[in-house]
Amino acid sequence: MDILLITKFGILLSIHVGLLYSLSKIASYYKEPFFLAKRIGPNMQDPSLILIILLGLIIIIISFLALEKSKLTFYILNAAFLSIWFLELAVVTGKRFFEPLFGDDLPKEISIFVGFILAINGGYFTLMFIYRLFSLSSF
Repeated sequence: MDILLITKFGILLSIHVGLLYSLSKIASYYKEPFFLAKRIGPNMQDPSLILIILLGLIIIIISFLALEKSKLTFYILNAAFLSIWFLELAVVTGKRFFEPLFGDDLPKEISIFVGFILAINGGYFTLMFIYRLFSLSSF
């Protein structure tokens, strides 16, 4: 296996683990359970670091298998994971950060929409970073 490919997957692992860790810390600070994982269990509010790293490694293994299949599958898979992470971030920040920030100046729905727009932009730019990273032939 090429050292460049290992480095690229190491960066991809740090992106996913960093997003999951940041999301779990933000959600635990606001005492907000994960929006999409409420049905799995009530203890999903503050997952341990080992669970986050394990989930990141599973994502990397699936991404590696998808990259061997085709690059398009790899990008769609990572776009799906990034959409989940940033959707969670949009819900938590929309309800707990932007709503108190704007106060009575804006309706609650617009505050959530602002969080959603910012999260979608973050997901898009993260996906474009991954795209540029994996399209490079050298650093």
